[in-house]
Amino acid sequence: MIKFFRKIRQQLLSERNTGRPAWPVGRYLKYAIGEIILVVIGILIALSINTWNEERKIRNTEVEILQNLNQELQSNLNELKAINETHQIELENGIYLLSLFGTDISGRPVRELDSLFSNVLSGFSFEAKDGYIKSLISSNKIDYIQNSELKSYISSFESMIIDGVQEDDFVRRLLNERFWPASDGKLSALNGLATTGRYDEFPKGTYSSDYYWFFSNREMEDLLANIVAWRKENVIDEAIFQGNIEKMIALIEKELKEK
Repeated sequence: MIKFFRKIRQQLLSERNTGRPAWPVGRYLKYAIGEIILVVIGILIALSINTWNEERKIRNTEVEILQNLNQELQSNLNELKAINETHQIELENGIYLLSLFGTDISGRPVRELDSLFSNVLSGFSFEAKDGYIKSLISSNKIDYIQNSELKSYISSFESMIIDGVQEDDFVRRLLNERFWPASDGKLSALNGLATTGRYDEFPKGTYSSDYYWFFSNREMEDLLANIVAWRKENVIDEAIFQGNIEKMIALIEKELKEK
């Protein structure tokens, strides 16, 4: 197109130099129109190139954001899966311990009960890593993400964390504020820790746990029932949170494939 108008311009200049007859007004009008068209086309091309460059920068920034986001979410997912599996085992063992109230436990090895209690009352918790997500929201870089569903998940991620772990906070409070103070001197913490394999440098307890006292105590039955009930809710909500993270990762991977 530009070559075509340049040719016309050269023709007009050639006619003027050779003195060939032509209508002066028409000739110069053609020349002026040609120049205007060339300028307009040049501007449009420049704008198009500039727009393309800006869009490319935005796409590259979005890809970088999606990659970093995927890395943070994968880390959270792996840790959450491990914690949820641990809490599931704690729940199963807790239900088993509840079934021992009002029964004859004389045939139960003390070490076995120490191990079960240590597992149920371990207190392991999920600590979410959301530093990058928070920075996206605070810096408004979340607007680089084009997928509206993914943006919605990111915006509500903090509330998802709260929903996923708040029951675990209730379990820890029951343990620290009520269970342990009520069972101090009755259940040997050292002997329970010795069954985990994580505290081999700790000494053996100076006394054995009094499980006859524990399994005949109504207050302990109620406390353990509350702890196990909250743990069940915790396991359910962690699984929901895990599913939401997996959906976010799936959306990110789909976006990255399309970039």
